[in-house]
Amino acid sequence: MKRAWAAWVRLWDRREPPTALALVRILLGLAMLLDLVHLAWIGMVTPLFARPPDGFAAAYDGWASALVGTGPGAAFALWLTATIAAACITAGAATRVACVVFVVVTAQLGYIAPGADRGSHMIARVMIAILACSGCHARWSVDAWVRARLGRAFPAEVPAWPRYLLLLQLLWIYFSAGHNKDAGEWGLSGGFLALANAVGDPHFARFDPAWVDTVLPLLRVGTVLTMAFELTAPLYLVWLYYAETADRGGRVRALCNRLRLRWVWIALGVSFHLGIAVFLRIGIFPWAMLALYPVLLRPSELRRLKPGPT
Repeated sequence: MKRAWAAWVRLWDRREPPTALALVRILLGLAMLLDLVHLAWIGMVTPLFARPPDGFAAAYDGWASALVGTGPGAAFALWLTATIAAACITAGAATRVACVVFVVVTAQLGYIAPGADRGSHMIARVMIAILACSGCHARWSVDAWVRARLGRAFPAEVPAWPRYLLLLQLLWIYFSAGHNKDAGEWGLSGGFLALANAVGDPHFARFDPAWVDTVLPLLRVGTVLTMAFELTAPLYLVWLYYAETADRGGRVRALCNRLRLRWVWIALGVSFHLGIAVFLRIGIFPWAMLALYPVLLRPSELRRLKPGPT
């Protein structure tokens, strides 16, 4: 028990370069920034976040209403605060404060307009809350640049546990998503027609659904691969462990590394989200998910991205 506890402590006390965390900060912050800017571009800030008659807000009794009110001006103030916070996260400026502000303000926006608070926003809040506790600003950030100029540069390595939490969250999202796909079309009884139904739905489809029948067999295979990808998410931890301990013996470890099962799983995920982005109109979701993929990589695999002084 003592040895197991010591190993557990060593695992969570590891240090590593901040590359993966910095990439997630930049990519996820940018995804949220573009989402908020697009919201203003299509003129939906007031309709979503102001109370009637100016908008259709479902709730306006939260802390924000006491501070800034509930009209169009208040809606714009909350949107602007979230947008500035997302920009600061992307640039790594006052990063930890920006992360906390983004989580608090966007949670309030989700309370005001729950119909507009999509899964990607909820995921982003969880991930950005973890980033607030991490060294994600130790590389490629305004914070790192300022500290370097002041002679107080960030250390070359930061705690690894925030990346572990992001990784576990990502795998849990996929695994739980697979378990929640209980409709018949995701399985044999429904002919594996889920993807065909999705890309043929005129509400979500980006293209005319007339092409669906010509590639129906491929879409059935895609449905099977989607389920396999999501339900095998916990196995990624095993494949990652095997990659980390490739110098040890064992036929199963050697076979998994030889077949590159870990990279196959990552490739399926990238293909899955790029397919969603190309064929469906569901907003920022695929890009927000892909923004988290740097946490799947080992530090040694990111060493080529060597930083300058910032």
